[in-house]
Amino acid sequence: MNRRLPVAGFLTLGALSLATLLGAKGCDSNYIGVQDYGIVIGNVVDQAGKPIPNAFVRVTGSTTTSSTDPKGGFYLQHIAVGAQTVTAYAAGYNGSVTCDTIVVKDKTASCGNMSLLSTTSPQQLQRQTPAPIPTPTST
Repeated sequence: MNRRLPVAGFLTLGALSLATLLGAKGCDSNYIGVQDYGIVIGNVVDQAGKPIPNAFVRVTGSTTTSSTDPKGGFYLQHIAVGAQTVTAYAAGYNGSVTCDTIVVKDKTASCGNMSLLSTTSPQQLQRQTPAPIPTPTST
């Protein structure tokens, strides 16, 4: 007796197995199977150019995250080659700032200074400063 297994059944099973392995990310280079990596560096600063320590930095579409050092610098390793977007944000600052860069195998890409705007402008700080308490004068 010659048993033949249906080819369509194996193809369907193979496609389902591959879909399960890859998940919702499909063939995203940030997700699975990347063999080529580079590095992304940069600094997170305020609008005056002062470093922002402990700012949160992440690569969009990946699990790569970091925080800035005391000088506002960051160093992201094992970043998939190709076009990447780096996002930075910090407590006390409005929104976030992004940097689009191209990562090349075994090379370092730079985002330069990524500038965040403070949630409190200098004008607001001036208005929030309490007025001096008047001292009584003797007459």
